[in-house]
Amino acid sequence: MKFLSGLLAAFALGASAETKITRDTQTKLLSTVLPGSLLPQFLFMQGNLEGGAIGFNTGGGRGIKQPFIPDDSAGEDIFDGALEDQRSPQLPYLTQDLWGCEREEGNMDTVVMEDEFLKVTIVPSVSGKVWSIYDKKRNRDVLYNNPAHQPANIGALKAWGAGGSEWNWSPGIIGHSAFSESTLHTARVSTDKGEVVRVFEYDRYNSTVFQVDMMLDGKGAFFFHPKITNNNDADLRGYWWTCVAVDSTPSTRILTPASHVAETTASNMRDAPWPHFTILNQNSSFFGYAPSGADYRQDMSYIGNHLTGDMFLRIMDDDVYTPYIAHTDIEKDGFFLVHGHKLNGTKFFTWGQNGPGRFMQDFLAGGLRRQGDYTELQVGPAPTQMQSFPVPAQSKKEWTDWFKGFDGDQTELSSLEYSDAISEVDSHIQNKDSGVTNDYQKEMDDFLKSIADLPVTEMLVQGSPWGALEEKLRGESFSQGLPFALPKEGEEQYDEMKPWLELLEDGVFSAETLAMYTPVSFQTTDAWMNLLEVSADKFGMNYLTALHLGIGYMERGEIDRPVDLFQTSLKLNQTVVAYRNLALLQQTPSEVNDYFQKAWSHFKATENTGSDKDAVLQARLGRNLATEILSYYQQENMVDEMPDLLSDLSDLQSHIDFESLDLVQTSRVLVNLALATTSSYNSAIKILASNCFPTYASARTDLSSFWFRAHEGLAEINKGSPLTNIEALRARKADPVPENIGCQYGGQYCDSYW
Repeated sequence: MKFLSGLLAAFALGASAETKITRDTQTKLLSTVLPGSLLPQFLFMQGNLEGGAIGFNTGGGRGIKQPFIPDDSAGEDIFDGALEDQRSPQLPYLTQDLWGCEREEGNMDTVVMEDEFLKVTIVPSVSGKVWSIYDKKRNRDVLYNNPAHQPANIGALKAWGAGGSEWNWSPGIIGHSAFSESTLHTARVSTDKGEVVRVFEYDRYNSTVFQVDMMLDGKGAFFFHPKITNNNDADLRGYWWTCVAVDSTPSTRILTPASHVAETTASNMRDAPWPHFTILNQNSSFFGYAPSGADYRQDMSYIGNHLTGDMFLRIMDDDVYTPYIAHTDIEKDGFFLVHGHKLNGTKFFTWGQNGPGRFMQDFLAGGLRRQGDYTELQVGPAPTQMQSFPVPAQSKKEWTDWFKGFDGDQTELSSLEYSDAISEVDSHIQNKDSGVTNDYQKEMDDFLKSIADLPVTEMLVQGSPWGALEEKLRGESFSQGLPFALPKEGEEQYDEMKPWLELLEDGVFSAETLAMYTPVSFQTTDAWMNLLEVSADKFGMNYLTALHLGIGYMERGEIDRPVDLFQTSLKLNQTVVAYRNLALLQQTPSEVNDYFQKAWSHFKATENTGSDKDAVLQARLGRNLATEILSYYQQENMVDEMPDLLSDLSDLQSHIDFESLDLVQTSRVLVNLALATTSSYNSAIKILASNCFPTYASARTDLSSFWFRAHEGLAEINKGSPLTNIEALRARKADPVPENIGCQYGGQYCDSYW
């Protein structure tokens, strides 16, 4: 992030009298996201969606598709654009799979825009999200202002943190976007209606760009205008959801003019009437016994009635209703916040009233128990997040959303007749003096469209170099309103971009690049693969060109050609990445391990050699490789192979931090469990009780299993013979899973956290 060094206080950036834009910092509990993995993560490796388990597939190819298949009760609009594969490709991005759990107070650089009504805090380094909106008249946060930045294994590239309003764009790929833990370009744009903050970025998946223009209207409303640009000659499918976290309690009520909902509380996504249906009831037409016309089904507009789930609300599509989703806490006051839009998708997500949900919210809030409860109110162009929408060649798609808070009638908002609550919200929205009427929405939408390509007045923060590099490849800019810039030598991300700039300008990698310890970035799109092929034909094959070509074809599902290319690369120059890629293409665990051992042996032979820059890359690559090998050993139950590798890590610990890695800690647990002695069981328990395990998500069930195995083992040693079922139960009950282990991501029940 290109903030001025030593900046300690906010300063004005030439804003208009109505809206002031400043740079500032905010203090939060911070946990560090480490640089992305230097080992390319291929599509076939993935077996899970968000919150993936520890482990991965081998053997190459394209892996197993995970299509979205709704229940037949869902309407045709839910089937239209259904994703054929819900897995999220990683390449050409680096997977962000290592992060910490330090939770230490620290400062995050921010951009703040405010007027007399609202103070909006934007954090460029975390996807350019709106971290908070503070209502200055009511003295309250209107979004969930997370006290911590504590990532969990939930995003498209794994690391993701909760809170605020985030922008999730990807060409047809589900999930919290690849930018969740990345810095977005951030700029100030001066207009005749006041100052605008613009965040924007280039998406490397399919060479598209997106932007969000944000402004305050001087009347208590916050407007933002997403815009997607496909400058390619090919049609694309798009995925966008604006995910907005708001504080939530069981008495929080969701208010939206929907008549039915596509929901995921049980089995495949099914249709149900909104807001009254019974959770987990597969037959949405079942009413039960209803004396005197009463409806026994639950009012699902209250968060307290949800075990878990996604609720995709279906709102009438006409010129009368303003699509929106609002929320209020009926036990507090009559305040409600409206998120208005003109799109087809409206959703809320709740972690639900269950142990896993409560644990995950506390975890994401930096371990502050019961201080991180939130609900996500979300909006997108497609009916559900399991669908994509068309983005034709050489086209743009843009729209305008808005937030505004109102003080309503608490009695009406909590009425047993849901229509009364909706009428109360509608009356405030359509109030010509204080609302956001349809005409006013159109006026603001027209204005924000008119300035979407306006050149920026001042760049505040530089994002990634990839947009500028792609513009150089194309020979044209994406938009005059999106000033991408190449970094200079010594600046952040220069080394990642440099090899590809050389390939583009000189047709071949330089001697300096070929001498690097390991590649630090990848390119896998057709345009870059073509440049690599041309380079090989014109200048001859070098090890790095062969390596990158092998990676590109491997991601496309080929096996034989990548194997040949990696073997060619190794003959020209041995690298950890080539050996490791060959490991992934083997068909049996022993063959996979043989190449993993070759990769590890080469790492040990070359570690702590070369320049200081090499040493940094060696440490980074070593942690990536050790994590992956130990993950594979755990997956294949290869406990006997773990001690030698763990011993190597101890020897290297003096200058590379391996012990903080989750997979190292849990592998030590497994080795201790296998020894089955009083001392080893106690060692396993100590490790499990004293670590946060931040990268574990759904695999937290492994941690609880390890915990119980250790305690049952101790009980068995004390008894001197195998435990009966009752004795094993008593051992588990006597030492329940500690809070640091908690519950699994995505579950609905655990008895250790409530």
